Amino acid sequence: MEITEPELLRRHMAYHEAGHVIADLVYGYRFTYVTIRPDEPGEYEGIVYGSTRGRAQDLAVVQLAGIVAAAKMAASDPWENPPRFDDDRADIATTGNFIDNWVAFIAKTYGESSYREQLWDETEKKTELLADQHWKAIEVIAGALLEKETLSYDDVIRILKAECPDFTPGKKP
Repeated sequence: MEITEPELLRRHMAYHEAGHVIADLVYGYRFTYVTIRPDEPGEYEGIVYGSTRGRAQDLAVVQLAGIVAAAKMAASDPWENPPRFDDDRADIATTGNFIDNWVAFIAKTYGESSYREQLWDETEKKTELLADQHWKAIEVIAGALLEKETLSYDDVIRILKAECPDFTPGKKP
């Protein structure tokens, strides 16, 4: 059975948002809810609603986790010509802001900082490691999103306890 474009987009959104959710949990952030419910018929725009306060690199990993999870689901490289959607562009821009702020802090604290590329590389590697280590949890949450479209934080915790008992929130890779 061929997957239609709306179904493919919906699946992409579910894995993308599941990547953010699992990264949030791994880095100890608490969100309110996650949804892939379309605002308008056929217009999918997922969202994880919660706090955006924390360490710059942790937040950058959380931002990129959606891209990495969706690319892994599609068996594509997240950095070399992956399928791109608007949410990916926004996540890349937000990650860039986190890293730029981090570089500015390093420069202000320690003097000249030329670490931007190195910080991007480290962040990409940490994000890929997170997705690899927690792939089963990402798949479980993506499946639940495809079924229910919206999950609260408590729903996610309950589902993970039942389906992924070895998953431990707050345990960074």
